[in-house]
Amino acid sequence: MAPPVERGLILSLTVRGLFIGNYDKMLEAALEAERLGFHSVWQCDHFFSVNPKAYAEMSGKGDPNADESGGDPGPATLPLLDSWVAISALARDTKTIRLGHLVNDVGYRNPALLGRMAATLDVISGGRLEFGIGAGWLKPEYDSYDYPFPKASERIAQLEEAVQLIRRMWTDPEPNFEGKYFKIRNAYCDPPPLQKPTPPIWIGGEGDKLLATAARHADGFNSRWWPPERFKERIPQLAEIRRAAGGDPNSLQPSVMLMLIPEKIASDADAERKNFAVVPDSGVIAGTPEDCAGRLKAYIDAGVRRILLTIPNVDKKPYRLQLAGEEILPALKAL
Repeated sequence: MAPPVERGLILSLTVRGLFIGNYDKMLEAALEAERLGFHSVWQCDHFFSVNPKAYAEMSGKGDPNADESGGDPGPATLPLLDSWVAISALARDTKTIRLGHLVNDVGYRNPALLGRMAATLDVISGGRLEFGIGAGWLKPEYDSYDYPFPKASERIAQLEEAVQLIRRMWTDPEPNFEGKYFKIRNAYCDPPPLQKPTPPIWIGGEGDKLLATAARHADGFNSRWWPPERFKERIPQLAEIRRAAGGDPNSLQPSVMLMLIPEKIASDADAERKNFAVVPDSGVIAGTPEDCAGRLKAYIDAGVRRILLTIPNVDKKPYRLQLAGEEILPALKAL
């Protein structure tokens, strides 16, 4: 029998309207998610916000010609809390809900430092860390902060080394690793993570090479905006890659990031949907709670084991989180 599907709430993405920039409001949402039975809350690892149109241009997702701003793109940026500081505060202020990044960019921190930070977070949270990592994609952010932005194949190669290095730090009392991009010598990680053998490692992304890296080295992968049919196609392929690498083909956990817009009246959800037209239809679950639960069931039927939800303007419209927790999640728990 398959394990129950895990439900997570995304507290911050880089797109305006999809993040909470005030810590008190963020904590309110996290505590409410905890009360409602969400499995986890998640932070993006970005340094500034972008409007939806800019997101489409930078990410290649959605329609960059869609205009949700009425001709006014708004200020250049809005408050976006540092993800590691915010998630550490949430570790202190919550009790049971798990905590993760969607995802740490490999190019922003030395992986040995990142592994050490993550181990400490697992300790202070009482073993609640979900460790997400990816190859990075937001080039304007790299440029603004003067980080190197190598070609995609090199970033994925760095990611593959980083995951192996971090796992080594978490499991070997005297960890050593030497790769093309990173190396450590007796890089002690003491205290190590509480979770054994390690906290779950998630790789975020959609490309073939990146997903193959996840199949070989991670516990799960997360892809944004995919339709259920894509998971039906890719899960068996990735299982075979995992088998060829010597792993259990059934142990790789598929996860999806979706936008959820629940409303009692479907037309209200449709109106909000227009504000995020750059997000492809495949990634949006909008409508009444019953409609939303039916759409989400298709992902479960496709083999997805974790559904991570970003709820637009959840700090300003907290009833949407309540609808998700009180009417949609119970329907998913029954599956």
